Amino acid sequence: MKFKRLKVEIIASDNKKYGYEFEFSNGLNIIKGDNSSGKSTFVNSLIYSLGMEEIIGAKGVSTLPYALKTHFKFENRQINIVESTVYVEIENSKNRINTFKRAITSKSLDSHLVTVIHGPYLSDDKEAEHSYKIQPTFVHHAGSAQDVERGFFSYLEDFLCLDMPSISDNKGKETKLYLQSIFSAIFVEQKRGWTDYIANIPYYSVSGMREKVVSYLLDLDVFRNTKDLNLLTVEKNKLTSEWSELVTSIKLLADSNFLSVSGLLKNPSIDFDKALVSIGENINGTMKSFGDLKCELFELQNKILTKERSPLNDEAPELVNKIEKVQNRIDELLILQTMCASQIRINQSQAKQYKLNLESIEKDLKANKLTKKLNDFGADNLNFNLNFVDGKCGTCLQIIDDILLPPESESIPMTIDENITHLDNQKKMISSIMIGLEKDIEKEKIQLISINREATEKVREIYSLRKDVKSLNNIKESDVREKIDLENRLKAILHVEEKTNQYLNSLVGISNQYQRCLSKLSNINVNSLSSKDWTKKNDFERNFRRLAKCFGYRSANIDDISVKPETMLPYLNDLIELRERIDTPTEKKIKEQTNIKSDSSASDFVRLIWAYLIALQQTSIKLNGNHPNFLLFDEPAQHSMGVESMNAMLKILSDCSGLQSIVAASFDEAQETFKASTDGVNCKVINLPRKIIEKL
Repeated sequence: MKFKRLKVEIIASDNKKYGYEFEFSNGLNIIKGDNSSGKSTFVNSLIYSLGMEEIIGAKGVSTLPYALKTHFKFENRQINIVESTVYVEIENSKNRINTFKRAITSKSLDSHLVTVIHGPYLSDDKEAEHSYKIQPTFVHHAGSAQDVERGFFSYLEDFLCLDMPSISDNKGKETKLYLQSIFSAIFVEQKRGWTDYIANIPYYSVSGMREKVVSYLLDLDVFRNTKDLNLLTVEKNKLTSEWSELVTSIKLLADSNFLSVSGLLKNPSIDFDKALVSIGENINGTMKSFGDLKCELFELQNKILTKERSPLNDEAPELVNKIEKVQNRIDELLILQTMCASQIRINQSQAKQYKLNLESIEKDLKANKLTKKLNDFGADNLNFNLNFVDGKCGTCLQIIDDILLPPESESIPMTIDENITHLDNQKKMISSIMIGLEKDIEKEKIQLISINREATEKVREIYSLRKDVKSLNNIKESDVREKIDLENRLKAILHVEEKTNQYLNSLVGISNQYQRCLSKLSNINVNSLSSKDWTKKNDFERNFRRLAKCFGYRSANIDDISVKPETMLPYLNDLIELRERIDTPTEKKIKEQTNIKSDSSASDFVRLIWAYLIALQQTSIKLNGNHPNFLLFDEPAQHSMGVESMNAMLKILSDCSGLQSIVAASFDEAQETFKASTDGVNCKVINLPRKIIEKL
């Protein structure tokens, strides 16, 4: 990422244009100015231009000084602001340049609107005619980090070729590592930026954000392992839940049929064998299996069948007529069965199509609502002055209509609000139709079950009648009742056997998945670095120590400093953490002997921050990390920093491979300090006037 230009344009109450515009070089850029000249105004407008003002501590224009919002002083006059806008031109790693425009004060444009101008709008020759593609996006609203077409953060992530990963928040839910967190490590503002290694990470209900940011910038495997661990843990919990549901279903099915189950574990097993599960009738501690129960029931049925007597031929004609009636009913039921099943398939097909239509409508509705959001922020009131002619093709400049209907058509295209209303009505209508179809399908399924049940009964009846034609039973009523009970019991046993086999087969599948899941989990160690991670960690550690020494850090022995792999923070003798703590008086007294900050001057801690942030970039570019290769330091010479240290830091920044940096500093408002600090430094110096806002 390289900043090419920054421009703030102010339309004042005297109908004149004011503001400032700077062009940046690819290496080190020094913004030099007195404390009242407007360095903070410059830094804040740069941060605001990319929607990163959360780093400063808020969202929107509240982070900007009044000189960009309401009024400013020029030639001893107070001038009121009518409109103010910031433009920033950025080049990505693929050498593509885009310009981003964001309103500060505007009657028609909201500060949530960021306009993407595809091309180097600020750098192009203003005398030549240019045509730019314009893409309105929104920031600091739901969807700004997800919708790549309309969400600015999502678009910026894609433009900068940064693939932001998913992480887990404090409640275990999946969220995103937002760009603002990453930019906290490359934008260091004056007020709070020098209080910690990465001081101003916005809070997104995620713990350990500093470690996550560092891991992402260095592209550590351990960072991806944490994500994989979260996904596998979710899969493990899902398998455990599915296992528990199946075990419960088996036990409920067995209990409802007066059967017992043994050999089933409550939690998943990696070596589950369904052959070791016993389901049957428990009598005095002895388990009768399904096979034994079926044999016993068949024997009892045979005993009743032996009581049948020879056929009585004089009763056969009546039975034959009855058989014919039952057969006719079976034929009717088969026709009804076919018709009902066919209607179910038709309704299911229609429901599937309506579901696809509903998904398409919901997608269009969401897109229209996001577009309306852009319009509400002022996208429909944009006036770019980009030599872009409405109604002309961007390539051949031929006049085109803004509607795809034939010229003779009297149709009028709907407005965005009408589109939303129309799509919302369509959604409600299709949802209503789908509810009706689902009710019809459910009703037809119940009817089909009823038909199937009657057909099964009629088949059994005709079987019995045909058997009775040959042999009319002469048995007791108790035998008939016993026969019915035996048939029902046998039917129940067969049903339980079939269902439990299905459940057990599903448990076998879950067991195999669970075994694979545990195997993958065992191969992940989120607390250990891979061999590649160790290479990066060691390189980062060497860079940090070398830079700390180069910058004149003297509060501890450099050779005793190491970077802990768990936190990626520097420690002394692997015990004392080299960072600033904000403690209560009691905690300060307790930790006095274990906190290097208590023995280190404030300027020494700032030297550590320099070393830490620059070392991240150096290791990243050397070992293929994700660092954007940009650093912004606002007044890095904190706490009366020595000139030698400042000079060493600027030299390092100017010599870093692939790094563009911007340093805004006053150099104690002394030219001698500036000369000493920049001696031998290859850089571009931008001298601010007495006041940064001038006539354009």
